[in-house]
Amino acid sequence: MIRSMTGYARASLDNGLYQAVVELRSVNGKHLDLFIRVPKEHLEVEEVVRDVVRRKLQRGRVDCYVSIEPTASAVKAARIHFQTARAYWDALYQLHVKLPGSDPPKLETLLKLPGIWETDAAAPDAEGLRVLVAQATEQAVDRLVEARTVEGRAMAQDILERLRELERDRAVVEERRQVVAAELREKLRAKIQDIVAAFGGSLDENRLLQEVAYLLDRTDINEELVRLKSHVDQMEGWIASHEAVEGRRLDFMTQELHREVNTIGSKTTDLIVSQAVVRMKNAVGKIKEQIQNIE
Repeated sequence: MIRSMTGYARASLDNGLYQAVVELRSVNGKHLDLFIRVPKEHLEVEEVVRDVVRRKLQRGRVDCYVSIEPTASAVKAARIHFQTARAYWDALYQLHVKLPGSDPPKLETLLKLPGIWETDAAAPDAEGLRVLVAQATEQAVDRLVEARTVEGRAMAQDILERLRELERDRAVVEERRQVVAAELREKLRAKIQDIVAAFGGSLDENRLLQEVAYLLDRTDINEELVRLKSHVDQMEGWIASHEAVEGRRLDFMTQELHREVNTIGSKTTDLIVSQAVVRMKNAVGKIKEQIQNIE
């Protein structure tokens, strides 16, 4: 089973005093990079959000937006902090005096300044708020994982189809391998006979067989075909499994696929094999593109 790194999720919870809303957006990333935005008056919940996300996600850039709004009237009720207001007013008036031509301070300007308003209720239960945000984050992350899993299923189908294409062309090369070896053996025999005849000598059959065996060994692709099939089978098994597989592991195996296909291409000049190698390279390239999205 594979999961995508892109997705969106949102969760909202209310504990009777506050409503916490957690919104998550995730995109591709080599590592898990978190960017968390919480209200400045509740910075203490940032670490709670970070812990929950890190526990459930492995990779990707994740933007977390947390909003906290009071819902109980006791929490929402507010009054002016007169000491702060007086300090602001005096400072604004002194500025007006020192700047000739400026307008005197106005009440509406004063009421917009930070720290003017305060609630009548006692300080909120910090632990209760942390629990509320943690629960909302848990819900949001679970929904994000589900969204990533749904997209991962579609990606898995595409990758499996590319692997089947790769296996079909590998079988073509496997079937052609014996024919190519026989053709090469005859070409070498004819060429050596021409060389010997040109010098008026006789053909040493044992020496000929040694040279042919050496050249055939250098161009043999059996090992590459065996490893290629093994890699394809492993990837199919991982993707079809119900257990999650890391994108890094799949990325490494894709590099191995590319290595084997390249080696096969470098060892042959046969037209049919070369065409199959081009198709296999194309399939591996499409697999690699998809795997860049996997968590």
